[in-house]
Amino acid sequence: MFLFNRSKRKYFAACEYWVYLPGEEMPEQDAIMTRMIAQNPHSRSGHSAIGAKEGILFSDIRLHLGLVLRSKNTHVFRPDLFQDCIEPSAAVLEGLSKAHSLLKARYVSEEPLTDDRHLQFMPHMADAVAELARGLVVYDVVAERLFTSDEFMKLLSEDLSVTRFDAHVRTVWQKDVHSGHAETKGLVKKGIPELCTDDAHLDQQVLVCEVLTEAAKQLWDLPDIPPDLQISAFEDHFRLEISPTRTGPFRVRILRMMQP
Repeated sequence: MFLFNRSKRKYFAACEYWVYLPGEEMPEQDAIMTRMIAQNPHSRSGHSAIGAKEGILFSDIRLHLGLVLRSKNTHVFRPDLFQDCIEPSAAVLEGLSKAHSLLKARYVSEEPLTDDRHLQFMPHMADAVAELARGLVVYDVVAERLFTSDEFMKLLSEDLSVTRFDAHVRTVWQKDVHSGHAETKGLVKKGIPELCTDDAHLDQQVLVCEVLTEAAKQLWDLPDIPPDLQISAFEDHFRLEISPTRTGPFRVRILRMMQP
């Protein structure tokens, strides 16, 4: 089967979290390291949440930490400026209103990554900062998801490994006047282009989102992107035609398969 070779499109992987803080100081890096490795509450008997393989990212030049002050960058603290697909809860809105700074933790690579260690490392770094600096809100920038710090800690506590698909990717529906389309948010964390469906009727939202989510789950574990995928959803079968683009999301056309 012919596969779309990712090497023909400039590789780009990005994983970024913002931790909204009540103060204006970020924790010391040594304290963050200690919380992530030696004092990580998500580690389990005999198994560390952050081991030597992940810990080496502390010295990786692709990792960037920076503090952003509300007094100098008020726009990143305004909930009305988030994308329409983000719907902050009341608790998140309260946290944003109390924040005086945010810590940006970003990992970006233009060289193909050989493993998923950054997907384990980055959420645990955000969680460590949130605990050490009394963080109020955690924003997954790539997946465009907002959490209270407690909600984010709960996400990490569900499984020792945080490299799983559902911890990093979601599907959103972008509504127009008479139609809409589904998009993925988060595949680029693994260097996979995001997906975007053709326009569909508004009453097809649930179906289209489910089919695209199942396609994204398959791609999460594939080395390359095939030109088509077969998906089962709601007791029906679909073939997805995937068309590459030079930049931006790959286009996905959903076709219902006729049963014999």
